[in-house]
Amino acid sequence: MLAALLLAGFLALALRILLLLSGFLAAALLLTWLLTWALLAGVLSLLARILVLLLRHWGKLPSWTSE
Repeated sequence: MLAALLLAGFLALALRILLLLSGFLAAALLLTWLLTWALLAGVLSLLARILVLLLRHWGKLPSWTSE
């Protein structure tokens, strides 16, 4: 009887640890996914700024800041 209780307790503890680790894994994957999209958005924003600067330099785009 005592062995069965100890085994059940051990299994419950192992299940809790597995659930905790799966939560950490899910959070890590979500964070990685969010950081990837944030990095991609930053790169696209930088490329858009470079394109606007090049078009202004070539005279194909008016500058809204100057008169």
